[in-house]
Amino acid sequence: MRALRGPTRSQAGVTLVELLVATAILALIIPVLTSALVVGWRTTDTTIARLSDSRNRAITPSLWTRDAQSAKTVDTNSGVTTCLNGADTLLARFTWTETPAAGSGVTRVAAWVWTGSTTKLLERRYCATGSSITSSVSAAHDVAVAPVPTCRDAGGTAVTCGASTRVVDLAVTDPSGTYLATGRRRSA
Repeated sequence: MRALRGPTRSQAGVTLVELLVATAILALIIPVLTSALVVGWRTTDTTIARLSDSRNRAITPSLWTRDAQSAKTVDTNSGVTTCLNGADTLLARFTWTETPAAGSGVTRVAAWVWTGSTTKLLERRYCATGSSITSSVSAAHDVAVAPVPTCRDAGGTAVTCGASTRVVDLAVTDPSGTYLATGRRRSA
């Protein structure tokens, strides 16, 4: 029979020298990994901001143009509360009539509002005249100041939004700068 000896190398654990070498290697690797994570977080924040601005510049003009094309009337009268909630700033309201295949026409409204300096959202709200909001879409995020609508007649002259409005512009300012959404009414 073999005599029992002390523990073999695999059972002995690590030596002090091995522990010191591993600690020195970790001391070199950890700052590099930390720097890589910090750069990644900064890049992610920048990428998210750019994607948000890109989304703003794609969605706002698309919805604005569609509403302007459908509009029978355009107004900026904040005294009319259709599609508004409390302290929102009305930018423009587009109204049109939809006639189903069987039935009488139904008036539809799309109100564009800025929700204020705290939420900084540009919203498009959809509802039927005299009814509550049916749907609401955030068209732009981080809108620095209330967007400015401009109405123009067929000749391109700035006019008060109303019956003579042919073209409606909306200047929106987000962190990347100011962009313009333009819509031309089909029915003058």
